[in-house]
Amino acid sequence: MAENKSFIWDETFPSLLLKGDGTAAFLHGQTTADIFAQQQLEGVFLSCWLSTKGSIKALLEIRMSNNMAEIVIICGEINSIIDGFESVIFPADKVKLEVLQPIRRIQKIDNYQSWKELNPIWICGSDLVENEILEHTKPTKEELEIWKIRQGIPGFDREINGETNPYELGLGDIIKLDKGCYLGQEAIARFFRTKSLKYQLRYWEAYGEADNFDIGKKFLNTIQDNELKKKVGFITSSIKIKHNFFCGLALIKNNFINDICFSEKDESITIKKPISFTQTF
Repeated sequence: MAENKSFIWDETFPSLLLKGDGTAAFLHGQTTADIFAQQQLEGVFLSCWLSTKGSIKALLEIRMSNNMAEIVIICGEINSIIDGFESVIFPADKVKLEVLQPIRRIQKIDNYQSWKELNPIWICGSDLVENEILEHTKPTKEELEIWKIRQGIPGFDREINGETNPYELGLGDIIKLDKGCYLGQEAIARFFRTKSLKYQLRYWEAYGEADNFDIGKKFLNTIQDNELKKKVGFITSSIKIKHNFFCGLALIKNNFINDICFSEKDESITIKKPISFTQTF
């Protein structure tokens, strides 16, 4: 994606609808956002849906209106979310869950600002969008994937793998610690209190052979005293930019986040913080 061009992220995502008098209270207890505070504002906001142990299961965009919540699933598995919500919805909650048609979402993007700081537009049905996109270039599929990787936008079954928590993925800025009880709150409070993370997400670049940068491949660090190689992380996303140049995302052990890394075949790895990664502590 050229540095001096104006691009637009244009993609369709699965979506859900919660409706009923208890919508805000239910969603407040299921996600990391302060739903009651957001209910007073207009627009779309980000939130996480967590497991009881604080691992992130889905990254969501939410829009509140008139006892309803429209939910766009930026990253996550829709059936898992449906099952999770329906398993804890009771008649007293006064809320119903519906599956909506996928929502087309557009957002201006560049290689400098975090995607979390740029306002998206949701397009429903046959709404016209020509005025919003005429002045911008739509990136190719490969360009969009590289942009997402540089941003550090997590992928399902890659960065969101059932083990990682929002702080490890740089999503701590969309957790409201003082909002009251919600799913995964105790684990999140413990992470924040102890400030002990196992991994941090990092963007990487390297020259080498394709097989050396497959998902799951290890990043290593050489211990100077005995020249032993120690695993310090592993690849979660990978894409070829040109002939023998690759980039991607990796989870790097927190204790080695500033150390020099090598591939399993001794290629030197350049490690950077993703553009949208928020260092909460």
